[in-house]
Amino acid sequence: MGRARRSPDEGSKRDRTRAALIEAAIGLIGERGYEATSLEAVARRAGMSRGAIYGNFADRDALFLAVAEAMWRPIEPAFVPGLPFAGQMRILGRAVAAEAARRRPAAVGALSFQLYVLRHPEMRARLVERNREIYAWATEQLLARIPAADLPMPADRLVRTLHALIEGLMLTHFLTPELIGEEEIVAAFEALASGDAAF
Repeated sequence: MGRARRSPDEGSKRDRTRAALIEAAIGLIGERGYEATSLEAVARRAGMSRGAIYGNFADRDALFLAVAEAMWRPIEPAFVPGLPFAGQMRILGRAVAAEAARRRPAAVGALSFQLYVLRHPEMRARLVERNREIYAWATEQLLARIPAADLPMPADRLVRTLHALIEGLMLTHFLTPELIGEEEIVAAFEALASGDAAF
């Protein structure tokens, strides 16, 4: 027997409910961190019942992963077709620097998410799978904008390397913005483009 179709109103109501729960969780996580954020508190903050959470998310980790995805969308720089790789990395560096400054107020949530993942193997496994999907998407996006022959290493490895560089730069910017600012972030990507890395 087929599943009943939801009306457009039901779909939008569900979307609004999910968005309200994610927003409530973001607020609490920013104040308390992931470990100290309960489903009851999220439901209370959103003005809903705990059942609303389970009607929209399989469990606490599913809600937390949705929060992380809402707060940390992949950075999509405005690459310029035909520009050499060094120029593309400069564009990426500027995009990362702008995003680092924008995301700094959410640093507590970002850092507590990393701790939460390290302490919960099931969440770590979910993150691995989600990042695998994001890396595949990012590799396609990269190759659509920069020819593989212009890259210093295979595209899939470059995507993972760039992600690690971005995460490290963001973390150090959050902790010491006086030392790791826009110039240092851009310089890191320029250095990657100019080096003869043997990957």
